[in-house]
Amino acid sequence: MAELDYIHGYGSVEEQRLLDQARILAPVVIGQLNFPEHAKVLEVGCGVGAELELLLENFPTLSLTGIEIGHSHLQAAKNRLPDRVTLVQGDAKSLPFPDHTFDTVLTIWVLEHVDDPEQVMREALRVLKPDGRLICTEVDNATMRFSGQFPMIQYWWQLFNAQQAEAGGDPFIGRKLLDLALGLSARDIEATTIKPVSSIDNPAKRIEFLDYLEELFISGAEHLQQSALITPEMLKELKSEFTRAKADPTAQCEYHGVRLICSP
Repeated sequence: MAELDYIHGYGSVEEQRLLDQARILAPVVIGQLNFPEHAKVLEVGCGVGAELELLLENFPTLSLTGIEIGHSHLQAAKNRLPDRVTLVQGDAKSLPFPDHTFDTVLTIWVLEHVDDPEQVMREALRVLKPDGRLICTEVDNATMRFSGQFPMIQYWWQLFNAQQAEAGGDPFIGRKLLDLALGLSARDIEATTIKPVSSIDNPAKRIEFLDYLEELFISGAEHLQQSALITPEMLKELKSEFTRAKADPTAQCEYHGVRLICSP
């Protein structure tokens, strides 16, 4: 994925948003994982290093490697992470690692942004040891749900999905992971629905989830304005709807994903 295709933009604001996002979603994204001690782990599409930082905190014995194609994100990761984390600039569709190198390969909110997720998964399986695991944690944007009447939030999300598809990504990749793994002759396949955002299941975090979603939506505003798809008035209305949702305790939000685990 080229940097220009990334709807959320680049720079310090986006870096901080990604770091905040990783910590908000960590109980589901990182907290449910497990690794053998001293395992060699590769994160494909490591971005600014947000997930690698959490992995290092939660599993300090891991040998961590991240690969990222975008220079801006990769430089942010290098500035943030210690030297013991290996960071490589490269293409996920042609990983610069020998066969059977890693115990675990991770993708986290990445396959939605690539134009050939099957090839990314094929490469991930190639660099795994025979008993290794590929763990893909990915979105299914069709599951975004808000209770109540929030037409601008709904419309904005539709724009996000359309722009992502136009750029060559797939905002609904989560529901396709199982078929992709089967097509690649992977074994020991498990596909599970996860709920990184669910104010219904976790009402104590309702405002935090809504804050996170508002930041996610607004992060695409500049791209959408440059594409003449929104106006400043529409952005104002979006913020107004989020303010109203936060003030209304009956306004609930949910956003599901899929975690695929398989072996070569």
